[in-house]
Amino acid sequence: MNTIQRRVVGFQNRIARLGVAAVIGAGLLSSPAQAASNDKAWYDSFWPLGQRTGVVSLNKEYVRFKGVGDIPERPALLFEAGDIFLGVGNLYEGFEVPLTGAIWQPRLWAYMINRTALQTFDNATPGRIRDTEIANRMDLFVNLQLTGTDKILLNFRPTDNNEPGRFTKYAFEGSDDRFKNEFNLDLEAFFFEGDIGSLFPKIDVAGIKPIDFGFTVGRQSIVFQEGILITDTVDMFGLVRNNLTLKGYSNLRISGMYAWNRLDRSNRTSEADPDMFGLFTAIDGHVSTFNIDMIYVRDDDADGAYLGLSAIQRLGGISTAFRFNGSLALDNQTVGDGALLSVEVSHTVPGSDDIIYINPYLGIGNFTQAGREAVNGGPLGSLGIMFASPNLSLYGAEINPFTNDVVGFTMGYQAFWDNHNRNMILEFANKIDYDGRSFDSYALGFQVQQKINRFVQLTFESFFAVNTDGRDDSTGARFEIQVVY
Repeated sequence: MNTIQRRVVGFQNRIARLGVAAVIGAGLLSSPAQAASNDKAWYDSFWPLGQRTGVVSLNKEYVRFKGVGDIPERPALLFEAGDIFLGVGNLYEGFEVPLTGAIWQPRLWAYMINRTALQTFDNATPGRIRDTEIANRMDLFVNLQLTGTDKILLNFRPTDNNEPGRFTKYAFEGSDDRFKNEFNLDLEAFFFEGDIGSLFPKIDVAGIKPIDFGFTVGRQSIVFQEGILITDTVDMFGLVRNNLTLKGYSNLRISGMYAWNRLDRSNRTSEADPDMFGLFTAIDGHVSTFNIDMIYVRDDDADGAYLGLSAIQRLGGISTAFRFNGSLALDNQTVGDGALLSVEVSHTVPGSDDIIYINPYLGIGNFTQAGREAVNGGPLGSLGIMFASPNLSLYGAEINPFTNDVVGFTMGYQAFWDNHNRNMILEFANKIDYDGRSFDSYALGFQVQQKINRFVQLTFESFFAVNTDGRDDSTGARFEIQVVY
């Protein structure tokens, strides 16, 4: 048996063992009550993996209206002043703003998302050893709500600096520094958004002028084409007009954007200050929702143009999304020319809420995103968990999520139990470099998420990837505690 044959056999054995372990884990996750309610043995009712829902019929018996004491109390936010979030009772009458005539009802809400992970990761990069660490990321939000449409939002990330190597953590291996302190008070987001008609009602007392434009200004996260075209935090001004009429379509939304700072390009750091102009269109048709997104980046001798097209619909009960994203270098030193074609296909498994999906893709040339934060995955990140980065310290995507003449697919199954309080994803993904300049990867992994109470969620995930052309195999596992409060 030659080297290639031994590698293939070894790969098959490893995949088989991981597959058996995942199936056993799925069986263990099924609740005892569910198993007892099934007339058939578990091996005779393997499909679907998750909790069976069946067909819900109308109740012929009287159901008493649930009042105070019957419905659980609303979980409180970290801080609330003024009318509480999703509260009941009379609202504060507010006050009229001089000159504009707007009625403001100020409410101040603060909430946080704290993520702490114990994780180990080896992506087989030459010269890099395994990273094992405990790392933390906290997103603290402060929201000043003025009206139903107008607000000011601040976002702090006090335990990291938005770079893979700059998270507050303790490293067991892979880092020279055992403890890394990245505490800060930097603003990750700070923006004001509103509606012109709501802010200046005196301009149109009769309510018939076309001034209902939404706008936003400040530092905020931008995501288009599911993050394939751009996923970044920039300083920007945006304007949007919704509910436009177009013959044959139910809705047309057009938005424009100009960004002047913090754009992270693949060949630049966030310290560069290129100008970005964007025009984004969404059209709701009878069957499909179409998106046409265009971005132009002006950056001295590194100008670039970017285009994203998508059609999202259900075809014969199957959810589908067809996407084309392209990048074009307008100067010699910009990132690259290329296109990424992707298809997302998913279907609900009959008798349950489980989802089965397959997402093929084809990268032609060197497609690059208009902007991408360093902690985020690449353009393939939205196609499956094997390409997605958890965005927490050095644990990256299981398979390299960047495209340069590559082809492949992700195929997975998501199962739900305990009224969606527990779910599991089993996924296989691959990436084949068809021009022969790099290596191929084949990965199998799983992710389990469990809700503990209203505030805590546990996540456990692991993967194993086989790489070709003499590159070592990749492995990783992580356990995360997420607190939302």
